[in-house]
Amino acid sequence: MGKYYAVKRGRNPGIYEDWQSAREQVEGFPNAEYRSFASEKDAIAYLKGEAWNCPDLPKGTILACVDGSYKDGVCGSGIVVCDQEGLHEFHFWTDEPELAKMRNVAGEILAVLFAVNYALQKGAKHLVVRHDFENLHRWISGEYRTKTFLTEIYREFVHFAGKKNLHIEFEKIKSHSKDPCNEKADALAKLATERKRNVDWNWEVLRDVVRSDESN
Repeated sequence: MGKYYAVKRGRNPGIYEDWQSAREQVEGFPNAEYRSFASEKDAIAYLKGEAWNCPDLPKGTILACVDGSYKDGVCGSGIVVCDQEGLHEFHFWTDEPELAKMRNVAGEILAVLFAVNYALQKGAKHLVVRHDFENLHRWISGEYRTKTFLTEIYREFVHFAGKKNLHIEFEKIKSHSKDPCNEKADALAKLATERKRNVDWNWEVLRDVVRSDESN
């Protein structure tokens, strides 16, 4: 599947169907702004400054689109959250060697953990996790064994959230389906692999949260 490169700020702003042509517009150009898209429609919307809006959600429901990416030893996580306050975007990264072995899968699991923790802090009753990785729910159901400390914490924390009356629904969407929320999460995850973040979040504290609850 081809890509569309939208140059918002460059020598000749516009949409290009190959990276070489787009690069000529932005390379060396001060404060260049550009992005790649899977569809021409989204590329046009980007140039027009149009943004995807959250759907209407029932009270107590949060929608989180998540994705993970990997590049050169860095796992990136991207999350787009819709709640009663509107749309929020988060991205962060880790280069922990054990997680890097899991590549983009680690990034996506961390994105889910962030979304679940966010929903708990907001007091939500229903969290819809929209994702394109086929097997995200299988560690939770027990179909997959938790062979790493990340998948172990992942299963424990999701079960913990259930005990706190947070109903989590995994909504699988087809990869490259042009879902705007998923594409934004994907773009955020890729941005995070450049060692960029907009939230400083330590996922390891989740284990302490679970352990503290079990001891009470």
